[in-house]
Parts: sequence; C-alpha cells; structure tokens
Amino acid sequence: MNRSKNSTPLTEKVLVSVATKRDLMSIKEPGKRYGDVVARVIKNRKCDFFIAHLDRIAKTGEFVPLDSDPEHLAIKEEMRRES
Repeated sequence: MNRSKNSTPLTEKVLVSVATKRDLMSIKEPGKRYGDVVARVIKNRKCDFFIAHLDRIAKTGEFVPLDSDPEHLAIKEEMRRES
C-alpha cells in the first residue's frame, strides 16, 4: 500500500455479516462508499449522544438568568444600539 509519511491508509478491511452489509447497502447513497456510510452513522451517533447529554443537563442542571450576567447585558445593550 502506498502512503506518505503522515497519511492514513485509504482502505481497511472490516468484516461484517451478510445482514449488516445488506443494511449498509440500504442506506448507502448513490456515488458514496461504504466508508462514507459508516462515517455518517458514527457522526449521527455522536450527535445523538451530545443531544442526550444536553437534555440531561437541561433536566438536572442549575441555571441562572442571563440578565444577571453583566457581560451578557453589555452585549445585549450593544446589539440594541446597533439595530
């Protein structure tokens, strides 16, 4: 395999079951590679985890009103003057 010093290989074999390959084929977009499908699934999974994390924070976190923050008030005032 040809690769430069700091690059990663372009191909890597990943063994999957026939059912998993069928599932990948069903969500693969025309012109995309299976690696693109896997990358998209991973990206979506990370987004789902992040949103779940934000939901947990929203449900259990302690928050203060933004208007009690002087920096926020200054930004808000500046935006008001510019409009």
